[in-house]
Amino acid sequence: MGFLSYGYKAGKGIGKAIKAVKPNVPTTKKEKDLSKLNILKQKRKASEAKLKQTQFELRKNQPLTFKTKIGKSESNKEAYKRIQGENTKAIKSMIDKAFEKKLQAVELVKWVAE
Repeated sequence: MGFLSYGYKAGKGIGKAIKAVKPNVPTTKKEKDLSKLNILKQKRKASEAKLKQTQFELRKNQPLTFKTKIGKSESNKEAYKRIQGENTKAIKSMIDKAFEKKLQAVELVKWVAE
C-alpha cells in the first residue's frame, strides 16, 4: 500500500460520519422517559461492574480499586479558594525571600561603606 493510495483512502470519507449520524434529542414524553430509562440502565450496569470488581478484590485479598468516600466532596468554589490560598502563600514567601535578600544586600553595602 503506497503513500498515495493511503492518503486517498484516508481523505475520501472525511466528514461523512458526522453528517450521517443524527442527534438523539428526545422530543415526546415517551422518548424522554425512554432516554431516562436507558441512562438508568447504564448506571445500573456500571454499579454492577463496580460491585463485581470489589467482590473479586475482596476474595483475592487485593487493594480496593473503588474506595468508599467519607464526607462531602470538594466543590469547584471550595477548590478555587483553596488553590488561591496556596498560591497567595507561595507568592508571599517568594516576595519575602526577595525582600530579605535585598535587605541583606543593602546592609552589606552600608557595612562596606563604613
